[in-house]
Amino acid sequence: MGHLGPEAVVAFVDGEMPAKYAHRVRVHLVHCAECRADIHHQRNAAEWIRECSVDSHVKAPDSLMAKLAGIANQGAGPGPDAEMPAHRPRQDFLDKVEMVVRAIRHNQRG
Repeated sequence: MGHLGPEAVVAFVDGEMPAKYAHRVRVHLVHCAECRADIHHQRNAAEWIRECSVDSHVKAPDSLMAKLAGIANQGAGPGPDAEMPAHRPRQDFLDKVEMVVRAIRHNQRG
């Protein structure tokens, strides 16, 4: 098993990963300090968002959620001035946007 991707980290932390895969992740985390750190950071971020939501009654507007979900669901293609196909940094950005959307949805359910 390679390193966990951003989606796997969020799904694991939010408890949205099927048990079979969650077990594999736990085994991987025993041996991988880098992924343990990613899990730790995601847990801290999720906790911070929960605290912000509780303390200040912050709720993302539905229009923002729809825009973020739209961005996350679009395929990463080249920009208008690109001569080459899109590269990894754009996908990394989309992965991060999706992580934020998942965290907000998870916190609004709780």
